[in-house]
Amino acid sequence: MSQTHHTSSDYGPRHAYEVINATGKADIVFICEHASNYIPPEYENLGLDEDFLAQHIAWDIGMEQLTRHLAERLDAPAIIATFSRLLIDPNREEDHATLIPLTSDGISIPGNQNMSPAEIDRRRTRYYQAFHDRADEMVQAKIATNHAPLVCGMHSFTPQMGGFDRPWQAGMLWNKDPRLAQALINSLSARGFQVGDNEPYSGRDLFFTMNQHGDRHGTPHVTLEIRQDEVGTPVGIVKWADILVEDLTAIAQDTDVRAIKRF
Repeated sequence: MSQTHHTSSDYGPRHAYEVINATGKADIVFICEHASNYIPPEYENLGLDEDFLAQHIAWDIGMEQLTRHLAERLDAPAIIATFSRLLIDPNREEDHATLIPLTSDGISIPGNQNMSPAEIDRRRTRYYQAFHDRADEMVQAKIATNHAPLVCGMHSFTPQMGGFDRPWQAGMLWNKDPRLAQALINSLSARGFQVGDNEPYSGRDLFFTMNQHGDRHGTPHVTLEIRQDEVGTPVGIVKWADILVEDLTAIAQDTDVRAIKRF
């Protein structure tokens, strides 16, 4: 692993987000919506046992650490949500049925049942909107310098789902613009990885953040999914940081990928 350097952080109001390396020079922006399993004390774990908060329903395991590594080593800005997606999910449209999930993977979320409109609006304003407003500022700051950033959403997925063993070590999700997804599929496949193209999820279904901060601006973007057993340990995180530093550095030199383009 190459030597890292320390980067500064700034924090959003009421623990909505942390921005890492806000002045990073690389034309890349990392967005990690499911980095944290933190639920503010006032919500009393939403009525869940602590064991549930360690599971995938509460966060994307390994992604906070991987995002920090990449931001430091590539000198790129990154934003991570500092609240659990069980409180409110930043990767959903505002009117989506699972914006504030009533259940997740068959587990009922007691603290999300029978919420008042005022409470829904409170969470939306304090956490969801604050996170997306700051993410938008970061992407627009890069665009203002006439440099189209690679906008990378950082996620992880479980090795099994519904009794199915997922064979992909990583998956690249995209909706209309395939450029960055295809470039990463090509580079990772050349390394011998099995890489999902809109697997294990489709970017046409679960892509709000990338639609909002990538497609809306015409910037190249992807939701990058890595299987959790690949990034569930410090060794795995460093391995994937090494890989993605090299591949994203090369991809960022491709003027066709980097162009502002509407699809």
